[in-house]
Amino acid sequence: MNTQSQIKTHFDFKVIVFFILIFIFSCALLAFQKANEVTCEITDFKIDANEYTVGELITFSDDSKGSFSWRWYFGDGTEISYKSKIGHVFTKAGAYKVKLLVNNVCTVEKTIKISPKVLVIKEKLEVDFEVPSRVKQGDVVQFSDKTMNSNSWEWRFGETETVDSREKNPKYTFNTIGVKTVSLVVNDDKKNIVFKDVVVVSRDIKKTEKKTKRTEVKKIDNLVKPFTEIEDVKPIPVVIKTVTESEFTELMYSISEDKISLSNFKNNFCFDSPPLIKVNSDKRYMSLDQLYKMIKSKGIKVRKVVINKEKDKCIETIHVSFKFRTFF
Repeated sequence: MNTQSQIKTHFDFKVIVFFILIFIFSCALLAFQKANEVTCEITDFKIDANEYTVGELITFSDDSKGSFSWRWYFGDGTEISYKSKIGHVFTKAGAYKVKLLVNNVCTVEKTIKISPKVLVIKEKLEVDFEVPSRVKQGDVVQFSDKTMNSNSWEWRFGETETVDSREKNPKYTFNTIGVKTVSLVVNDDKKNIVFKDVVVVSRDIKKTEKKTKRTEVKKIDNLVKPFTEIEDVKPIPVVIKTVTESEFTELMYSISEDKISLSNFKNNFCFDSPPLIKVNSDKRYMSLDQLYKMIKSKGIKVRKVVINKEKDKCIETIHVSFKFRTFF
């Protein structure tokens, strides 16, 4: 009887010790986890975008305190980003669940809706402006735009290589004589362009004086020779006309869109010495007439234009590289 009592007492003591040890270990583990527990105070992230549309750059960022690692999931199958701030572009319309994992513990999710891209087709305008057809050198000339729904303008008056004015109704003074081709581009669209020629004459031109010289009167069968008139006519000055590479490119697009006639096109070059044209890799030269017929009313894409000329002389040759637009 005493032996059984001793075994029971000994057994009960070991069980008690075992449970005490388990309790102490559990408390220690709980204290360790509590000491290393990360509190998730991150509940949001920033989104910055002008529009939530296909192709629009959207910026996602997190600047919360205590953050040291980030993982962005955009829900569109793209790779994970590991930066605190990242720009992303969605290529298809739809609803996407964007998830951010911070410090490998805290998770924030947002659903954004991406709309299809709206294509804005610019309206082709009927461009027109008013200007005198004949002016004097040194006079101030008034130009007036008559285009409906125009909101921006690029005027070139034929004497410089750059845009001369961006006003709607500018004034300009021609410094050189000759035929000047004035162009106007409306709303920053090369399709909205028109050309007009202005003849600039010298202010010093005087009226031609007609001098009469009486010849000797000889009677032949009672007939008298009439007076003869000798006109002192000044020679017409040679007008050097030239264009830049960019201007020639605009002329080609105008021809392809059937917005300029052959005569107006040729009027941009010296009449007595028109340039020869070399197209793409062809070694042969063609005339302005041939180039006009080649690209008239046909869609083209101009790649490069190189103009060869000596200073203060007419253009000699033009090398043009372009291709025809196709549907394929």
